[in-house]
Amino acid sequence: MSTSYTVCGICEQGCGLKVTTENRRVIKVEPDKDNPYSWQDFCIKAGKSHLALNHPKRITQPMKRVGDRYVATSYDEAVAAIAEGFNRIIDQHGANAVASYVGNPNGFNFGSALFHTMLLDAIGTESRYWVGSIDQNALHVVSDELYGNPWVSLQADIDHCDHFLLIGTNPQISTMCWIGYSPNGWKRVLARKAEGAEVVVVDPRRTESAAKASQHIQPLPESDWALLLAIIKVIVDKDLGRPRDQHLQGLERVLAIAASADLDDLAKRCDIPVEVIIQLAENFARAPRAMAVARTGVSVGRHGVLALWLTQVLNYLTDRVESEGGLYYVSGVLDLLAAGDTLFPHSEAKSRLRGNKNVAGAHSLAELADEITTPGEGQIRGLIINSGNPVVSGPEGHKLDAALADLDMLVVIDQFQRESHRHADWLIPGDHFLERDDINPLIQSLSPTPRAQQARAAVPLPETMRYEWEFLRDLTLAMDKPLLDGKKWLNPLVKASIWLARVTGKKQLALSPNLLSRLLIRSGGRFSWSEISRATHGLGKVDDRPQFGTLFEKLSQQGRKVALAPDSFVRHLQQTLDTPLAKNPEFPLQLISRRRLKMMNSWSVETSMTAMSEREKTGDRIEINTEDGQRFGLQEGQTVTVSSAVAELRAVVHLSDDIRPGVAVMEHGWGHRTFDPKTGQGSYNGGVNRNQLVSNRDLDPLSRVPRLNGTDIRVTPVTAASPSNPAELAAR
Repeated sequence: MSTSYTVCGICEQGCGLKVTTENRRVIKVEPDKDNPYSWQDFCIKAGKSHLALNHPKRITQPMKRVGDRYVATSYDEAVAAIAEGFNRIIDQHGANAVASYVGNPNGFNFGSALFHTMLLDAIGTESRYWVGSIDQNALHVVSDELYGNPWVSLQADIDHCDHFLLIGTNPQISTMCWIGYSPNGWKRVLARKAEGAEVVVVDPRRTESAAKASQHIQPLPESDWALLLAIIKVIVDKDLGRPRDQHLQGLERVLAIAASADLDDLAKRCDIPVEVIIQLAENFARAPRAMAVARTGVSVGRHGVLALWLTQVLNYLTDRVESEGGLYYVSGVLDLLAAGDTLFPHSEAKSRLRGNKNVAGAHSLAELADEITTPGEGQIRGLIINSGNPVVSGPEGHKLDAALADLDMLVVIDQFQRESHRHADWLIPGDHFLERDDINPLIQSLSPTPRAQQARAAVPLPETMRYEWEFLRDLTLAMDKPLLDGKKWLNPLVKASIWLARVTGKKQLALSPNLLSRLLIRSGGRFSWSEISRATHGLGKVDDRPQFGTLFEKLSQQGRKVALAPDSFVRHLQQTLDTPLAKNPEFPLQLISRRRLKMMNSWSVETSMTAMSEREKTGDRIEINTEDGQRFGLQEGQTVTVSSAVAELRAVVHLSDDIRPGVAVMEHGWGHRTFDPKTGQGSYNGGVNRNQLVSNRDLDPLSRVPRLNGTDIRVTPVTAASPSNPAELAAR
């Protein structure tokens, strides 16, 4: 047996892992308790992750479609054929006819993410789509408007906070991470609560976190903006604010909006009593040290940008940014505020059909199906899906599934053939984080204090596989596109370096992710490569005291302030305030989502689901308030039809007092299959895909995020005309 130490590649927390192997097989993954930074959020997803390595359905060599089946082939054949196919599409229809979609795993695979972007840049395509447009765009829109950079993320000074206002987040399940992370964050919040801090959770459902809070506020879905504006109004009217005016631009405009708002109207919109709002505002403003944190729950509704923006306004109005116990900016192994334009260049590209400007360099997944099926210049004819399952993750997946079948070429990079991949022409193996030696400076830069750690491969790649980044590099070269900086003359040098590395056995001679990681880390100046390489358990300590003031200092160096009142936000807020409250009686409930600790969206179901009991496999369940059950004549355990304006599916009723009236809850990540490309057989992962109920046109107008939280639905008993069983629905 042998032991190695690495970093988990599943979520932002990046827990330190201790991996035990025997005969080149992983037999145990457990937390590395000698890691000074992160291991206490270790979860079953990491503990079971190694089961993917030798899973019977894992793709371990390139496979091409021949008729209605797949046959194994070589990388050389796959690269040559895909290069020829994509070049043919580009020659006939232009660069934008070749598109890309990347999912969550790609963001945690530095090499794949880097060379995937290099491929798209070399092609020159603006047809880029990503998973962030499902749940993350609102943060990037707000950051871009306030700071001029979509990747600015503020971290939480948990250990010194006296009042936590947590909006649309359930950190007991999701941890305190979202484009940034706080190791062991929820337990540290509870430790502060035990010392006297107030913890207020705002969520329509009595979540696991809400059950442990000091106070639980249950507004209607998509109304967090109204609650926040009401809190801000109370603070303004009572003169409880203490903003640092010298760092803020547009403060007077924000104050005027708050002063003119109608508190009674805002209270009705969120369905929270005025007296509760007043007390909430006074407690937050008068707390010695406090923070307001809004996460995914508010970001996936019709007003996600408004809610995240007003959360920031509340923090600035009460001096909770760059102050002890509040939020602050960290310059870690990389300074994303300084390097953002270089690493993530701004793009003004607009979508062909709807004319929407991209967010953080990518268009909304909600637009992809139409862009494939609608003829005209720029129609997407070729697509590469890198570690994503958009048919399940996004809205109206049945439409996207049908569209994918019409492509001239669909290339997939993944460990498994999932629901979104059933029309693929080529399946390219995806590598596993336990097989990689790398450093991901981008993810590690999202830490609350400077941190760096090298991931070390516990086992080698299967002999039949190459790393994803190698395939992407070779594909770019085979397409005869300029791999670096638009300079095609560099391609022969890159090819020569690859040849030299293979002949000499010195991998460091070839262009690789580690070479580029070194350059990025050197530019950051925080740690040296040799320091990181020597630190078996990583560098950095989570209990280091934060350094406050960095955000304002760096903005000042750029000659700017925090733009607190962007025109587009103010206009949309005014339009929303001018829109009367209305409810469609045909769809009397609003659907929100939840997740299981043992699942990562639709990713990892092949492994972590093995630890689930039958009782935990509740992907076919819809939870509604007991009073609503009585109102609609529904009973516990009854099979019902759940309908929206765009689709319907079956579910089983669970009556509960944990969810407020007028709201229903269904879990995401269920209702799809994993295929064995060698046999063509698919195994159904259970439940139903609740995202089918979500429209790909009813979006947040500022972020283009679909209403995964807030979609209007009705629930009725099953009739003879009701839809098929969940497995058949998932197959549509």
